Amino acid sequence: MPNLRNTQLNKMSKISIRLFSLFMFSAMLVNVRQNVYAQEVVASYQTFYDQMSPYGQWVNDAQYGDVWVPNAEAGYRPYATNGHWAMTDYGNMWVSDEPYGWACYHYGRWTYNPYYGWVWIPGHEWAPAWVSWRSGNGFYGWAPMEPGFEAGGSYQCPDNYWVFVSPDYLYHPNVYSYYDATRNYYYCQHTVYIHDTYNDHGMVYNYGPRREVIEREAHQPVQVYRVSTVGRPGGTRESGGVVQIYRPEVKAESQRTSRPANVVQARQPVGRGQDIPGGKETAQPAFRQQMQQHPASYPGTTGQRGNTQQPAAPGQNRGNIPQGQQQTNRPQPQHFQQQENVQQNQVNRQQQFNQASQGQQNMQRSNQQPASQNNQPQNTQRFNQQPVRSIQQPHPDVQPTRNTLQAQPQMQQQRPQPQAQPQQARPQPQARPQGAPQEEGRRR
Repeated sequence: MPNLRNTQLNKMSKISIRLFSLFMFSAMLVNVRQNVYAQEVVASYQTFYDQMSPYGQWVNDAQYGDVWVPNAEAGYRPYATNGHWAMTDYGNMWVSDEPYGWACYHYGRWTYNPYYGWVWIPGHEWAPAWVSWRSGNGFYGWAPMEPGFEAGGSYQCPDNYWVFVSPDYLYHPNVYSYYDATRNYYYCQHTVYIHDTYNDHGMVYNYGPRREVIEREAHQPVQVYRVSTVGRPGGTRESGGVVQIYRPEVKAESQRTSRPANVVQARQPVGRGQDIPGGKETAQPAFRQQMQQHPASYPGTTGQRGNTQQPAAPGQNRGNIPQGQQQTNRPQPQHFQQQENVQQNQVNRQQQFNQASQGQQNMQRSNQQPASQNNQPQNTQRFNQQPVRSIQQPHPDVQPTRNTLQAQPQMQQQRPQPQAQPQQARPQPQARPQGAPQEEGRRR
């Protein structure tokens, strides 16, 4: 009996070892397949340029190179509108509802310019979100990172770049609707940076608040999603605890040989990030308005750097202008032409005003003369026909009346005032003797 029991135990142990070996081999095979598949998803900067051209305008800036301005609605803000946060195995990840969200929210950086609005600068490094995090006083905040700042440090940016919400709404689908822009300054003064980072094969980015901390403060569980890579560009999908996103390996050296097809020369430099007017994006920036109202002004170019098209100044031929010669090749600065036009317009307006005034005076004279002739008596018409000298020395048979003077206001201004004639002294009645009867006075 002991030998039989030992034999059975040996058989069970061998079976268990085989099953365990088979399981480990399957897991290794799946991991190898995933790694081979991930390595096959390779892209270049040209993928950014081609895939995002239908959703915005590429602009060639002297400092950042080719940058992208989304043709979004008023109120647009990256990492705030049209998306939400999700806790993943890579940390806090922004899940965008936009078809181009796989690129601009996981590669590159963002900055704000009042003329362009939010501007995206491409990059080749992937992260669940290129943002900086703050926490304190019962609120959590994040802000898009600009070029030149690294993860884990203190990110210095305008206060109105930050979006603060309570932990109860951090993972809400409409998280931006719980943002109060009027209290940004207060939150920035009463919160501190979260320096918790994540290192993904040498790629360092900000992890954000931890799951256990949010669960403790929000008093509700937080679901952790697994990130899965798909093979073609498109919108990010979230289902069954998995976030499916296009996550290629972008070759950094491809930036030198890639170029967008619809790039235009920057009319204003993008520069460092500036304040958002009013603290919140409530109006459409001027560049986006021009893109929507005048799409023909952004027709695209040959795709070569330095040969970008831009609207020509008045009197200037359209064409390809080499980069760096836009200012020197102009025959005359535009503001000088504007000053000459303003002076010429002032002269023309003065001449038109003088002609209109002269015509109005002639019309008033022609309208008033028949009316005065029809309404005045015969002797008054005779008086009006007299020359100016007759006004100074009136005819002895015609005396000007009060109505005549009122009907001719212009002649009254030219006519000298008549001299007052001395009044003849009237004889004073003699005093009635006292005691005279009244009847006799009445008869007289």
